[in-house]
Amino acid sequence: MTQKLVIAVCTAQRPKMLQACLESLDNLIQPEKAELSIVVVENDPQPHFTGKAADDLKARLSLPVFFHHESRKGIPFARNTALEAALEHVPDWVALIDDDERAEPDWIEKLLAACTQHQAEVANGPVRRIYEKPAPHWWKSQLLKSRPTGTVITEAPTNNILLSARIISKNGLGLRFDERLTFGSEDIDFFRRTHVAGAKMIWVDDAFVEEDIPASRVTTGRLLSRMHMAATSGAFNMVLREGRLKAALHFIPKSTRRMFFGLLATVIGFVIKPFARKRGEKLFYYGLIRLMKGSGNLRGLFGRAHNYYDVIDGH
Repeated sequence: MTQKLVIAVCTAQRPKMLQACLESLDNLIQPEKAELSIVVVENDPQPHFTGKAADDLKARLSLPVFFHHESRKGIPFARNTALEAALEHVPDWVALIDDDERAEPDWIEKLLAACTQHQAEVANGPVRRIYEKPAPHWWKSQLLKSRPTGTVITEAPTNNILLSARIISKNGLGLRFDERLTFGSEDIDFFRRTHVAGAKMIWVDDAFVEEDIPASRVTTGRLLSRMHMAATSGAFNMVLREGRLKAALHFIPKSTRRMFFGLLATVIGFVIKPFARKRGEKLFYYGLIRLMKGSGNLRGLFGRAHNYYDVIDGH
């Protein structure tokens, strides 16, 4: 019996990266007895791929591609439109990949085989990052660590994922991304709820995608802003799921510790930097990151949105 598999890509103002992503999807090894198609959701006031631009791109690809437009600005709006667009094709499986990524030829084959072997409904794989410019020496990578394929997980991002259509279909769990989380963590929240609903989620250690990291994304200001955004959205997520009081009891002591020790590390790092530059810088920025996380947690408790995603990195 043939299985239908729809790959969904959300994009905004990055037509060149999107084209590279779609070309990589077109080169996928097609799993046995599987039918592949692609849906693209442009999250721009005016879509780029309409008319001749869309027709030209479709003509270069062998897989069927369907373009959709979501004018409401925000990642969860685009992701939910992508899920609805995918369901129009009555799929058995839906995969998600970011527009700044390229899939390895065996990517979808590995994810699907792992789900079959381990009787799972969600499979998440690793991302190999390709930096246009090296990140600063003090920056610690946020990549997920390697682990055996089949390891059960309780949360996941959307940058390399395959999920059973049951999770999003109206006759199944009917889950959607929370549209209040417009400034991050909407994917982690979605898959936490997927896990709580009883779906088995696994890690697939050899299902790789590559992500292009533009130089603009590894500037000091951008990296610190990302940490602030992640802390803001994490705290706000807890407010939504467990209430403001419980979130406050958790995050106020945590953010206080973060800011106190962050300030201490920043001062010490600044003092020793003239004598031991690398060690001083590492301690200085470690302190700044803790300050960003602490202040971000407090910002999230009050539900104040973050503007990190207002800036588009890449092309």
